[in-house]
Amino acid sequence: MEGKSMLKLSHVLAFLLLASLFQSLMARDLISDGIEVLQLPVENDGEFVLCPGKQSWPELVGKSAEYAKQTIQKENPIVHDVRLLFPGMPKPLNYICGRVFLAVNFKLIVRVSPTMG
Repeated sequence: MEGKSMLKLSHVLAFLLLASLFQSLMARDLISDGIEVLQLPVENDGEFVLCPGKQSWPELVGKSAEYAKQTIQKENPIVHDVRLLFPGMPKPLNYICGRVFLAVNFKLIVRVSPTMG
């Protein structure tokens, strides 16, 4: 039993020694190194938004998918990924800034208001 407790103690000491060697990561250090840091939601007219810029485009319902894609990318420059969702396809549940899903029919006409995420 004594050997196991000594082994555990040696693991704890090794961990503490290694942990003391690493410099703590701080957001200001990352920013000064030019690394992009995820910003917390900002308040916009009393409403918290995760991503900057326009978030939804209800005016594109009934328009072609190509026209909708061009309009979305023009109105919000952070949008870098516009994906089509055909009938029956599930929309992923993870939220990603810069991604917009276009729910279209088989004629590539937008059927649901596109939103960021």
